[in-house]
Amino acid sequence: MSNHIMAIDAKINAPALVVDLADMSCFEVSARDLTERGCWIVSDKVDLLKEEIGLRVEGFDRLIRGTVIAYGDKEAQISFEVAQDMPSEKRREIRRPVFITAIVCGKTSPVSERCRIVDASRSGCRLEGDRIDRLPSEIEISIPELDLPIDGTIVWRRDNHAGVKLNWSFESRPETQEPQQTGRGEDGVAKPARKIRISAFGR
Repeated sequence: MSNHIMAIDAKINAPALVVDLADMSCFEVSARDLTERGCWIVSDKVDLLKEEIGLRVEGFDRLIRGTVIAYGDKEAQISFEVAQDMPSEKRREIRRPVFITAIVCGKTSPVSERCRIVDASRSGCRLEGDRIDRLPSEIEISIPELDLPIDGTIVWRRDNHAGVKLNWSFESRPETQEPQQTGRGEDGVAKPARKIRISAFGR
């Protein structure tokens, strides 16, 4: 886990990836106004997002968990606070049919298989593949676009299918540091830099 601190100009769009936790779909976005409380993401696909998302921002070792709280013209407002405060009790989730090609490998073994994700929800998915039985119980799932594997545990197998419990790994809520004092104005008083310091410390 990296302990470095990344400086982000809150007014500049930063390239990022967003993962919809409801169906594991993933696409590129631009993130702006990034603070410890949330951000805005920009893409012509934001209206496809359901509610809970994971945001992959360069410089962070894990996804940042967020919740879509508002939509605009090709924009969506993301809150990092709502997702952190959601109740932990298990709710009945909707399994959505999907067709995502994935590379699945064992966390502690060299076994690797190309599979298809055929349905998904926030907490699990179903894999389909010709050699599902070769996979160990503890696995990592790699999907297109996302450069971070998703941890999972196989909880059942039948024919060429397997049910997987997803173990999403998220960053702690980003912490905003006080801006650094850089330069001086005409009155000789130090002026704050227009940068927000975002900490990438993990849990």
